[in-house]
Amino acid sequence: MIKPEEAFSGRKLDVSHFTIFRASTYYHVSKDSMKKVEPTTELGVFVGYIETPHNYWVYLTSLRMTVVRRDLKFDE
Repeated sequence: MIKPEEAFSGRKLDVSHFTIFRASTYYHVSKDSMKKVEPTTELGVFVGYIETPHNYWVYLTSLRMTVVRRDLKFDE
């Protein structure tokens, strides 16, 4: 099946930058919100993309809520 973008441009779309949904993610916790002995990273689950570039929906398992985070490391 040819996508409209492929038919218009004549080349195949590159989707290698997409991330697998439900992949484990790690994000950095700022110094303002952590105490002396707490870890500097938090574990989350990648849920989806948001319209703003470089922002992602992440489900935080420890807080049981979905938030928007910017700087993530994906564990695929």
